[in-house]
Formats: sequence, C-alpha cells, structure tokens
Amino acid sequence: MKQMSLATLLALAVSAPMASASADDFSLGYDVDRYPATQLSIKACLAALARGASAAGYTTRAQSDQGTLATHVSGPAGGGRALVSYCISAGDHTAFVVQALDYSGPDSRGPDTIKARVAAEVRKAAGAR
Repeated sequence: MKQMSLATLLALAVSAPMASASADDFSLGYDVDRYPATQLSIKACLAALARGASAAGYTTRAQSDQGTLATHVSGPAGGGRALVSYCISAGDHTAFVVQALDYSGPDSRGPDTIKARVAAEVRKAAGAR
C-alpha cells in the first residue's frame, strides 16, 4: 500500500467530522503541528492529549495507540462538546491534530479555548514554548 503524505492525512483528519453536519450545527477549532520524533513520541503525544483533556475537565471516551497512529476522543461529562485528537508518525516526525467541537452553534468560542489548552500540553511535552 502506498504511504499517504502527511498533508493528505492531516487534511482527511480535519475534514472528516465536518462531512455530515452543516456549519450551523457546531463550532470547530483545530490545531496541527509536528515535531521530530526524538522530541515527541507517539506515546508521549497521546499522554499529553489525555493530560490536556483531563485538565480541561473532559473525560476520555476512547483511546487507541497503534504505534504509528494514536487517537484520543473525549468530552465533558455534561456533553455538548467533543475533542478528537490524533498523534501521527510521519517518517522522522510526530504530528498531532487537535479538533475541538461545540454543538451549541457556529459562534461558540469554546473550541478555540479547548484546542489551545490541549495543543499547549502537547507542545509542552515536546519541549516547545
């Protein structure tokens, strides 16, 4: 099987949740970045996603680590929001995608706040400022 490019994989990850809902249904915030794998491993990335979500009051719903792709899905206990995040091994780099969704409408600032907090935890794990 031919390997997908990092850009293609990230574009698919970011666009997939938007395919079945209209823009009036929810707000979306996302962050994408990458670091050398020596600086941020898949396991460290996944652990940082879980810490960031937990610190924001989110409960982990599903977590999976397949070695080259790790997913973390969570949301607050009261519902109405979701956090879907990925750690992706891409050659000698580890990339992450953090997608925060708020189903209260298109103008919510919640997703930006949550994705910033969770992405900051991953950057901290990578030793970045």
